[in-house]
Amino acid sequence: MILDQQSLFSDAQAITASANSSNVIDTLPGGQNTKSGIGDGEDITLFAQVGSANFATLTSLNIQLVSADDAALTTNPITHYDSGAIPVASLTAKARLVGIDVPFGKFRRYVGLKYVVTGSNATAGSITAGLVKDMQTINGTVDYAKGFTVA
Repeated sequence: MILDQQSLFSDAQAITASANSSNVIDTLPGGQNTKSGIGDGEDITLFAQVGSANFATLTSLNIQLVSADDAALTTNPITHYDSGAIPVASLTAKARLVGIDVPFGKFRRYVGLKYVVTGSNATAGSITAGLVKDMQTINGTVDYAKGFTVA
């Protein structure tokens, strides 16, 4: 599975309260395109995985794939996927929480994730999530070096 910063919604984002992903993808940057599409013609996979796990004060976490007319994901939002309540017992280090093909449908200009916390806010815990072409098996997950630039 190859990750790139442009297709990540969250890169080890701390989830301590209900929040949007730290990155929202603009499918019409600079107004260049007249139509937006996510994975038109081929499947594209949404994944979400726990980084550090210390969500002890939560009851559960819900992950939603949302598109909207604004980057805050508040104007005319459409929820394309909802994980349902993921219990805190499942929020263990490196646990894969979501691994689905992005549903077909009309997407608005901005696409991101919403993390909805149930119970008390967590003191720590992080999620990495984004869009990938193919996902490797969870048993094959290896932490490689990151943060370098390819020229």
